[in-house]
Amino acid sequence: MRGAKGCGSGRRLLAHGAMAAIVCLGLAGCADEAGIKPEAPIVDRAGPHGQAKYNPPIELTTVGTSQGVPVYGEGDDMNDNEWTRYLRDNLGIIVRKRWEAPGDQVEQKTNQMIASGDIPDFFIVNLTQLAQLQRADLIEPLTAVYAQHASPAVRAVIEQAGPEVLEAARIHGELMGIPFTGVAKESVPVLWLREDWRLKLGLPKPETMDDLLRIAERFAAGDPDGNGRRDTYGLGLDKNLGMAIGFFNGFHAYKGTWISRAAGRLAYGSIQPEMKFALGRLRDMYLAGQIDEEFGIKETAKVYDTMGSGRLGMAFGTISATSFYQQTPDSRWFAYAVPSYGSEKTMVQHGLNVVTGFWVVKKGNPHPEAILRMADEFVDKFYTNTKDEVYKRFNYDIDTRTSVWMQAPVKLYKSYKNAEISAHLEPFLTRGTPPTETERAALTPEEREKYGQIQDYLTGRSTDWTVIARNGLAGGGTVIMDYVRNGQMLPNRFYGSPTKTMAQRQINLSKLEEDAFTKIIMGAPLDDFDRFVEDWKRLGGDEITKEVNEWANTNNAGG
Repeated sequence: MRGAKGCGSGRRLLAHGAMAAIVCLGLAGCADEAGIKPEAPIVDRAGPHGQAKYNPPIELTTVGTSQGVPVYGEGDDMNDNEWTRYLRDNLGIIVRKRWEAPGDQVEQKTNQMIASGDIPDFFIVNLTQLAQLQRADLIEPLTAVYAQHASPAVRAVIEQAGPEVLEAARIHGELMGIPFTGVAKESVPVLWLREDWRLKLGLPKPETMDDLLRIAERFAAGDPDGNGRRDTYGLGLDKNLGMAIGFFNGFHAYKGTWISRAAGRLAYGSIQPEMKFALGRLRDMYLAGQIDEEFGIKETAKVYDTMGSGRLGMAFGTISATSFYQQTPDSRWFAYAVPSYGSEKTMVQHGLNVVTGFWVVKKGNPHPEAILRMADEFVDKFYTNTKDEVYKRFNYDIDTRTSVWMQAPVKLYKSYKNAEISAHLEPFLTRGTPPTETERAALTPEEREKYGQIQDYLTGRSTDWTVIARNGLAGGGTVIMDYVRNGQMLPNRFYGSPTKTMAQRQINLSKLEEDAFTKIIMGAPLDDFDRFVEDWKRLGGDEITKEVNEWANTNNAGG
């Protein structure tokens, strides 16, 4: 699958015992214009994998997001395409979109729909919109629907995303939406190093944060590029400090997230003592010339430009090495787990594991279960399918470069698809012999493709090392799977809609935090952190903390 690499087709719903974009959405009413309720459709068992087929068909309305890549084949459109035809012919579900809009306009258009009360039969909403719709009694409760109609495959995907995704969709104990599960877990920090620099300088692999600090010092002062000048840096950093999250986690500090403290009380990670300590280490590195002196004005893309100029050899990223390959195609970068400071194991933070929110069903729709049936079809064709022809028809058409999967009206993403590819290919790569015909047939089309690309690199037929860096032995996927097996995932413990004071003060508090952290790293006194904490509390942080813990007590979410 192309276009959304974090979400493509994988094979098994649960891997190694631990494994279990925006496109939108709709359920059109079944009443006629005269307000006479038609006879309920009869269902038969002609649908795929035992799914009931509606007879006569039901029609469901929705809305969607337009994409920046080809989605529809020649002659197809948002209401007539491979997915709509399949759902109509095999499940008796006719899906009609009212509109598609660019991603940056969808929230506004959805807000307008909610304000008017004229909503489609199913669509996707964020947490704030979910609460608004529930208060206005515009959407169906789905607790019983989920219990009775969610297939084992759908349940496995949602459970893999973490218990908090379902809890976030509950209001007063009632499930009001189905989570559009995402890839936040697979997108946690991974440490990447230029292996040629590490080997040239005789440095160890980074197994501790002290190792990382030594590597950064040598990458900056040891002339790894061999030009006789001190013009390289030890660690990549961007102005928003997104590339510093892994560094903070290595020192057991958690920026911008809520963590569980004593007696289950939730606390804001950015104001904890561990954050001060981690900022102190970054400050030392900056003053020693190990961090680009202009990081405070550089977006992430500009940091990658520094890599491309051959001046940077270590940075925190995600499972993928694509950005590193694009900058230094002739120099391999290798993936490492985020090291730990001290004996405590590293926990890597992530947010609520949903893409854009939750699928909701219009109040009064007689078939709320239909969204779960469509979700089951997506999981089947997007993840468990092993046939090339099905992959081309419903997932990705390589001949026309069409991302067909984006047509699907309802989608759920597995949390670890790309990491699971690594796990599924590992036996063949370890033993050094190709999969047998039977083993090959059990892989998904994407897994077969990745295995072939790895072999092309290993045999010299290709110089592209992005796939082996992600899905080869000890690649980014292996790092993610190790995090999972070792219990190192740390979700944000607050997953409710913004509290009253958050809505009023969060923008200013975030700006306060960003400014304070940047100034400290660039040389301001480290004790300025204490002043930042005092200001954060005084300007609304204490009230937010109170509200967050009231929410946690009400929802038993203290961790």
